[in-house]
Amino acid sequence: MWLFNLKALICGFAGLAGFFIAVRFSDSRELAIIVATLSAMLFDLFLRFTNDEVENPGINPEAGGHIWFAPIWAVGILFLIIAGLAYFNVF
Repeated sequence: MWLFNLKALICGFAGLAGFFIAVRFSDSRELAIIVATLSAMLFDLFLRFTNDEVENPGINPEAGGHIWFAPIWAVGILFLIIAGLAYFNVF
């Protein structure tokens, strides 16, 4: 995975923290992945919209974390769909 900036790494650690907290309180790996993805996405949105240095924080790479040249929340939506389908045994 290509991390585009330091904020992506920080959001990744927020996701890992959410994952380990969810694993601690639940036995479901799929649910833990959903919690981890939501944690990283919400932390990225927090970083974006509290950044006053950029004009368009929604997609600006300097405002928040980017993975694979895409915002974390955009990649996170894909992960949420895949994990949600696995959680409900659609696969």
